[in-house]
Formats: sequence, structure tokens, C-alpha cells
Amino acid sequence: MSESKPLNLKVEALGGLSAGIVGTVIGYPLDLVKTRMQTTSHGVGIYRVGRTILKEEGILALYKGMTPPLISLAILNTATFTSYNYIRTQIGAERGWDLRNGAAGMVGAPMGSLISTVEHMLKTQMQLDNITDKRYTGSLHCIRTLVKERGWKILYTGHAVNTVREGVFLGTYFYTYEGLKLFLNNNMATRGRYTKESNMASAAWTVPVAGGISGAWAWFISFPLDCIKAGIQGQRLPELNVNGDVIGATKKLGAMDVLRELLETKGWRGLYSGVTPSIMRAFIVSGSRFSAYELAVNLFGEYLR
Repeated sequence: MSESKPLNLKVEALGGLSAGIVGTVIGYPLDLVKTRMQTTSHGVGIYRVGRTILKEEGILALYKGMTPPLISLAILNTATFTSYNYIRTQIGAERGWDLRNGAAGMVGAPMGSLISTVEHMLKTQMQLDNITDKRYTGSLHCIRTLVKERGWKILYTGHAVNTVREGVFLGTYFYTYEGLKLFLNNNMATRGRYTKESNMASAAWTVPVAGGISGAWAWFISFPLDCIKAGIQGQRLPELNVNGDVIGATKKLGAMDVLRELLETKGWRGLYSGVTPSIMRAFIVSGSRFSAYELAVNLFGEYLR
């Protein structure tokens, strides 16, 4: 994320769009495995979950429900990268370990959660539906059914927890990326000389490595909140009669209820159920995401001056 050129919001938006598309396509199968691990009542390993999905549901099941995150993450990353670079420019954040980079990232959390909460709810319901009722034929059918039967508010189940999670994640994400990228560049042969040529040469490995580590670390820090959010969104929705009324008395679990249940059934390790595929996915996705962003900004920056 270079300061050598004036900020071009069109270029930043195209960079964020590229990051969202590339990262989603690459990381979705591991995200599916993570969701299954988080929403089971007993501890199950990544290999066992992945093998069961392939054996019982087929390889296409690894991408069931990908349309909502593909669309939403393309929009989300476009907004996130653009707002981040705009805010950090406005507050004068420096390259490297500057806390203002983290603050600039956190500013985008409320706006980002408006998109990501809906995406996560649809994705979770689609992924779990594949092992229960199998009533949704696709993403659009899922969202239409949920809204028709339960109102639009159902799409924002777990919104408060997700907003906090977004803030923790984005702040850690961008702060770590900027710091690591500078650190890695300063330890190369160029010794911190930021010419156009040296930046292009170093980006071949510093960007994916810094991006991968920052994504993995940000996910690890925010993962307990993600686990609680998954528990809220993944609970079985109450049954409805023909008139659309809830059948029987059902209690909707909130954040504290999910936390207590996790601690009682799985212990403190329950807050990190599914962390292994998430860290693997985060490293791969974030490395490719920042690489796609930087490449798009460099390419489009030459044509959209």
C-alpha cells in the first residue's frame, strides 16, 4: 500500500474488488470445514470433517452457498480497502508499526458488518442445511425463504457480535500487514530503498508473506468472537406452522448463552473450535488477497491516473 502516488479511489476500489473475488474462491472450502467444526456439539478434527463432506456430499458440496460470500466479499473488500486507505491518508498514518493503521482499519467495521453479517448468516444456514433438511435449492432460494418466513431481521442474527469481531479483525489485520511488510522489505538487499523497481521485486514474496501472516494472526485474535457468532447463527431455527407462527416454546440463544454452552460442553478450547482450517485458510486467502490487491493497484494505477 504505497504512499508514493496520490490516492486514487477508483484504483483502490478495483484493488479491493480483485482481493475479494480471489480470496473467496480460494478459501471457501476451508471456511465450510471451519463452520462444520464450530457448529458440532463435539470435537471433530479437520481431516475427519473434510473427508466426511467429500464422501457423503461430494466435491461440489465444498462450494455450496458460495454465491452470497462471493458477492458480499467482493463488495466488502472494495469498501474496506478503499475506506482504510482513505482514512489512513486523512489521519497521516505512517508506513510500518503505526497504531493509526489499526485505527483506520477498525473504522470500517460498522459498515463492513452490515454486509458480512448477512453473508455469514446465509452461508451458515446453507452449509448446515446440506447436512440436515436440505430444503434450500440455492442462495437466492435461501434468502427468499428466510425473509418470507421470518422477516428481514433474521438476516442480521448475531450482528452485534459480528460488528465487534470485524473491528478486532480489521484493526489487527491492517496494523500487522503494514508493520510486517516494512519489516520484511527492510531486511532485503534493498535495505528499505523504496524505488519503483525495488518495490516490484520485493512484492513477489513480501506481500503474500506479510498478508498471509497478518490474516492468520488477525483470525487467531478474533476467533473466539467468530465462534460465538457461528453458534448464534448456526442454531436451529424454530419450526413454523402453516400460518407462520412458531411451534412450541423455543429459546433463542444470545452471545452469553452461546459462550456458556461452549464452555460447558467443550471448555475453553471450544472458543477455538475450527481454528486450524481457519488459520490455514486465512494465511492462504490473505496472502492471495493482498497480492491481488497490490497487483491490481499497480496495473490499474498505470491506466487510471
